[in-house]
Amino acid sequence: MLRRASCLLLVFIAVACERVETPPPAPAAEFIVAAGDSAFWVRSDADGIRVRGAPMVLSLVSGRFAELYVADDDQSFYDAVYVGQKLYKRDIISGDSMPLVSDTLMRLLARGYATANPDERPLAFDEQGSESPRTIASAEILVLDVMGPWISYEYRTDVDIVGGSSSHGLRHGVVDTRTGATTTLDALFGREQARAVMAEGQRQWREIRDSLAVAAPDDDELRGDLERLSFDARSFRLEAAAGEPHVRFAIAQSGARLAAAAQQLFPVPAGSPIWWEGVRDAYPAVEAAAEQRWTRNDVSVVARVVEEGHSPRVSIALRDVGGQEWPLGFVPVPIQRIMWLDDPALVAGTREALVRAFDDASLYSEDTRVARGPRLRAHSPRAFHFAAFMPRVPSIPRRIPPTRARH
Repeated sequence: MLRRASCLLLVFIAVACERVETPPPAPAAEFIVAAGDSAFWVRSDADGIRVRGAPMVLSLVSGRFAELYVADDDQSFYDAVYVGQKLYKRDIISGDSMPLVSDTLMRLLARGYATANPDERPLAFDEQGSESPRTIASAEILVLDVMGPWISYEYRTDVDIVGGSSSHGLRHGVVDTRTGATTTLDALFGREQARAVMAEGQRQWREIRDSLAVAAPDDDELRGDLERLSFDARSFRLEAAAGEPHVRFAIAQSGARLAAAAQQLFPVPAGSPIWWEGVRDAYPAVEAAAEQRWTRNDVSVVARVVEEGHSPRVSIALRDVGGQEWPLGFVPVPIQRIMWLDDPALVAGTREALVRAFDDASLYSEDTRVARGPRLRAHSPRAFHFAAFMPRVPSIPRRIPPTRARH
């Protein structure tokens, strides 16, 4: 009897220890996190939690995923560099690509150069140009964010001529991925709301411009620089904050002497148009200093910024209705949006196509996956003087796998 009691006690202890040490399974969920410059595919089911990341930018419209990428359009000569860019979307199921934004200035400049130098011909794909060309001109397209079918982007042009003048331009814009057409405030928010948003943007710019003029009333160079900056109602990006879309205008630069970062105004709330209901779930329902939270059915995704020196990261976790959490790991700052994969509207074959897309993206080399960001030349103190009057909210750098080809 004593031996039997001892055996039963050992069995009870083993069972109790097993119950304590075995955590409950995580709630079922599947989604893709767009964070920093990458996409992270999270799957939680009976087999456990799996997280996979890849350096690519995805959009989700009407149940279809597309990858966004930039390709160079090189029109260079031996002594003159002209490199433009084009932004494309590629349907991950069919593989079909569609141009969304194209630079035309570099081709125009290249044609002008060819006319002025009839003895020169464009470089072939495998030909090298001069190590010290007299002209270096480039156009760059940088994806800032994706909101449903709309892509916010930055378009920058830089032209430097040895022994001549330099000219720099910059603006923001929004393009509709479904049509490739440039989107206006009227189309997004209706005429009345668009006018109110534009009026607020103009008011902000007038205040900044007047402050600059008062700060240096006799500065001819400053007045010249101001003349190359202008408010353009088409130069804006879309952002989500406080549960609704916002518009952030960027002051357009044209023919500027110095290359400078985008001067963005403060975000302007734009109400809740009808289309917002279709994209609201991609953005956090709760935004606080400590955490952001997305909720889908009985599962929440919780994100918290972790400061680690000069490289902050975001920790993400799953949380059930009882408040228990399952850590998923870390992603880059910031999290732009979450794309849920439990939507019945997803097109058949989406998951298989996502596997192929993530496999392909994992093979991108550093050269082929990084779209060139804005190259800022040496700034004079005056360039920083401008920035001192502007809201200090930087654009989000986006790394996109370009397909490099000569056209």
